[in-house]
Amino acid sequence: MRTRAAVAVTAAKDDSTAWARTRDGRRTYGTFRDAESEELTYAPTKRVTFAPAEPTFMTTFTLRRDAVKDAMASAEESERTVARLVGMLGGSLKSFYVTQTGPADGVLTYTFPKNHDSRTFTCLLRSVAKFEAMDTVKLMTSADAAQCAKAAMQVEKALRK
Repeated sequence: MRTRAAVAVTAAKDDSTAWARTRDGRRTYGTFRDAESEELTYAPTKRVTFAPAEPTFMTTFTLRRDAVKDAMASAEESERTVARLVGMLGGSLKSFYVTQTGPADGVLTYTFPKNHDSRTFTCLLRSVAKFEAMDTVKLMTSADAAQCAKAAMQVEKALRK
């Protein structure tokens, strides 16, 4: 399978692993499919390396009006439902908090092996867990943020040339 000219991805016989070659010719192994393979196009050079990590997300949510009474009576059941949904998609629920103040009714943090699983998850939250308004952000560690700053400096230097 090949995606655009920028990144070439070749799948193994069993289609479980693949190798990819980025614009600068680096070869990377992993499970590159669709959206994940596109990320290699903008990957940093060999001089900036990131430690392996699963994508981590945080979602703040408000409950649908018709579900507030039930959810207040069984917040622990809501947490079990959310944990089950995350697990069914191959992820892991890290925290589930009910908020005391602010515009949201609760906050979740969770990880998924693939970025796009978070969108599938938020669709499920609306239908199964009766969440109404949600705001999801992708989180990164401070170490990754420092590596991003190094990569940005490389790009800035390249732009000055």
